[in-house]
Amino acid sequence: MPVLMPSADVPTIDISPLFGTDPDAKAHVARQINEACRGSGFFYASHHGIDVRRLQDVVNEFHRTMTDQEKHDLAIHAYNENNSHVRNGYYMARPGRKTVESWCYLNPSFGEDHPMIKAGTPMHEVNVWPDEERHPDFRSFGEQYYREVFRLSKVLLRGFALALGKPEEFFENEVTEEDTLSAVSMIRYPYLDPYPEAAIKTGPDGTRLSFEDHLDVSMITVLFQTEVQNLQVETVDGWQSLPTSGENFLINCGTYLGYLTNDYFPAPNHRVKYVNAERLSLPFFLHAGQNSVMKPFHPEDTGDRKLNPAVTYGEYLQEGFHALIAKNGQT
Repeated sequence: MPVLMPSADVPTIDISPLFGTDPDAKAHVARQINEACRGSGFFYASHHGIDVRRLQDVVNEFHRTMTDQEKHDLAIHAYNENNSHVRNGYYMARPGRKTVESWCYLNPSFGEDHPMIKAGTPMHEVNVWPDEERHPDFRSFGEQYYREVFRLSKVLLRGFALALGKPEEFFENEVTEEDTLSAVSMIRYPYLDPYPEAAIKTGPDGTRLSFEDHLDVSMITVLFQTEVQNLQVETVDGWQSLPTSGENFLINCGTYLGYLTNDYFPAPNHRVKYVNAERLSLPFFLHAGQNSVMKPFHPEDTGDRKLNPAVTYGEYLQEGFHALIAKNGQT
């Protein structure tokens, strides 16, 4: 069962000290992260160093210029049985039934010679990209952005480690650029007139939704989105709306960090309200590597608490990925 968060307060945290060397400044950031993760489960990270204006421009241009044939040719297996990919590729809209569409890509380090690719390991795929002539520089931008947001996420993990009472390098060897299973999703929510009623879900409280309640299957999620209010978090006082930001990344814990900390930092249950507006949602789902094994703990454990068993990250991700699809469908 999802953990009900105690509030919907979403602070903005200046994370710049995490790039530096001042331990007191880092400790101050860590205390703010702890409070946010124990509160609404969300915070905005400011002073992150990524050009979000260019990010939006490139993704908007990509979606504007993709043809229906290109989308089908690049669609994942759920939409195109001739494509074996289940993660990297296009996630198509279905006229009259599903309006959201997206492009997902994985670690640029996953080439044909990568050990996990050679072994045919699940959840690992060599990225296939749109035609370079039709979409010049999109691949180079995408690979650059992946590395930038991955490195930002590693910096954020320093703050999370300190917030959990661990050394700041606690996650360093478990989340590496060479082996991370992390993914970028470039999601487009369209404006449609008329908007198909069949594409709108209804929550138990009667709220009209674009995507139903869910927990992110990730370590942490690093999200940039168009400044259109749409997200809600489930709290002890019911569903509460989250504020927006046109400059900062929205950060939350995924289910793995909840599992690793025995819900000291739980994954917040959240959902997407129906809003008929053209907008982007650009999450980066941070993952460890296939063979990473971390021993679950609880910062307040005195030795009498039953802790979750250790599992390999690849197994955890594969199980969570399939469970999310079974509950909410293929986005």
